[in-house]
Amino acid sequence: MSAERQTEQPAESLRELATQEAVLKLLAERVAAAQKDVKARTQRALDAAQKRDGTERVGAYLPTGEQVATISLRKGETGPVVTDEEALARWIRQTWPGEEWTETRIVRTVKPWRLAEMLAEMDAAGAAKLVDKTTGEVLDVPGVVIKPTRARTHGITWRTGGREQTAEAWRTGVLAGQLAALTSGGEAA
Repeated sequence: MSAERQTEQPAESLRELATQEAVLKLLAERVAAAQKDVKARTQRALDAAQKRDGTERVGAYLPTGEQVATISLRKGETGPVVTDEEALARWIRQTWPGEEWTETRIVRTVKPWRLAEMLAEMDAAGAAKLVDKTTGEVLDVPGVVIKPTRARTHGITWRTGGREQTAEAWRTGVLAGQLAALTSGGEAA
C-alpha cells in the first residue's frame, strides 16, 4: 500500500474504537434483556390465545403496516426421564435377573444401550411402563416419570424482505417508539 493511500483513509483512533465497543456492549446487554422479557411475555400471550381460541400464530407488523414476520407456537415435548437411576437399576435387576442389562459398580446402573431402548419403549407408550416380553405383563417402572423434556416455545419466521424492512425502519426512526426503552435511563430494559 502506498503512502498516498494510507493518508487518504483516516485511521481509527483507539478512543473511537473503545467508545464503539462500550456503546455496542451496552446496547447488546439491553437488547438481550429486553428480548428475554418480551419473549416470555409473548409466550404467555400466545399460550393464553391458543387456550382461549386456538390461535397458534400472529403477524409481526411495522408501525407503517407492513408485515415483516410471523410468530408461531412450537409445541413442547414430553417423554420418559429417569429420576432415580439406582431404583430403576435395582428394579430391572429384580425383574430380569438373567439378563445382563445392569452392571454393578458402587451403585447398580443400567447399561446405556438398554436404558435407551427402554426409554424409547416408554416414550412410545407415553407412560413409565414396560411390557415383559416373556409374560406379557405390563410393569410399572420405578425411577422414571413422563414429563416435559423441552419447553413449549415459539419461533419467528421472517417474510421475504422482512429483515431488510425492519432494519430500514430502525435506521429511519420508524421504530423509535418501540426502541425507546433500550436507551432509557434504567439498567433493565
